[in-house]
Amino acid sequence: MNKFVLIAALILLALFVFLRFRLTGIGYYAWIISGVMTALLLLYPLVWYDVLPDTLNKITRAITHFDMGLLSLMISFITVRDIIFVPVSLAKPGLVDQVFSGTATGCLFGVSLLLLIFGYTHAAAGPEVNYVDINIMDLAPSLEGYTILQISDLHAGPAIDRSYVENVLKKVGDIKVDVIALTGDIADGNFSKYHDRVAPIAELYAKAPVLYIPGNHEYLHDGSQWRHYFEQMGFQSLFNSHTIINRNGGSILFAGIIDPEVKEIDPTQKPDILLAMENAQPADLKILLSHRPDIAKEAAPIFNLQLSGHTHAGQFLPWSLLMKFLLPFASGLNKCGNMWIYTNPGTGFWGPPIRLGTTSEITVLRLVKG
Repeated sequence: MNKFVLIAALILLALFVFLRFRLTGIGYYAWIISGVMTALLLLYPLVWYDVLPDTLNKITRAITHFDMGLLSLMISFITVRDIIFVPVSLAKPGLVDQVFSGTATGCLFGVSLLLLIFGYTHAAAGPEVNYVDINIMDLAPSLEGYTILQISDLHAGPAIDRSYVENVLKKVGDIKVDVIALTGDIADGNFSKYHDRVAPIAELYAKAPVLYIPGNHEYLHDGSQWRHYFEQMGFQSLFNSHTIINRNGGSILFAGIIDPEVKEIDPTQKPDILLAMENAQPADLKILLSHRPDIAKEAAPIFNLQLSGHTHAGQFLPWSLLMKFLLPFASGLNKCGNMWIYTNPGTGFWGPPIRLGTTSEITVLRLVKG
């Protein structure tokens, strides 16, 4: 049996068993609920590979994503309940029986559903604009106030439609910037099927120079076509390469690296900072565009600032909490050595269309002398 299939089957079995015995106080309904919620996850490969007709794909996607969101919240609440009250019930039987009653389990479902509805609404509202000042020691006076607009993880495709992308463009319409950085996963899915949903982003070219690097999702489907599409819009691709932009006598070097997922289409390629900096001329400031933030330690000795995405800041509970503990640069502005790193939490979303504990974001970064 395929190793991946075996691992997936074991995870689903463990999930079924956990739900069956921890959905307490509801008798044989625990069998039905745990069976249905686990079985619905088996539909997800149909969503992942996008093999169904459009209408059926939308229905299947909506069902599986709702199930995934509800499972995440329910498992979180049940786990917290067990950690707190199971030791008490073992020490003093009968003392906390009400906590494991059918009424209590029903309340967990109710709270999870309410949070899920809020998360769906929050995600559908689109991104907020977040203004961030980056304090650069010894910043050249000519670069004071230099402004970068960052869009990352838009995921325009099966889940993010054209109206969402148009809403993003509307929100950045009046913002004055010097350069625009697209830090990966801008497009998602089959090019011929979804390129029309991405099309409005071409308006950015009239606003300022646009620099583009790929994320892992561009390499999952039609990576070369997406790159060519963005270059036709006038965007400059930085695939293990760099460019220098001048302003009032000052200069900024922007380097961009590809994503490790490139190995799926070309095992000979990889993200390479040294290649990206090959034959680089001196510049007053160096900025790296890397879809994944985890390259920061390698980048810190070379660059003043790194712009990344990929993490979605966990996107929704409980992942938005776990991400803060598991990743050193999960979201927002951080320092790695002498280099600043800003991780955009995602302008769109991926998977379940939920934002809970996080907010989709358009970032406006301004360089100031600090």
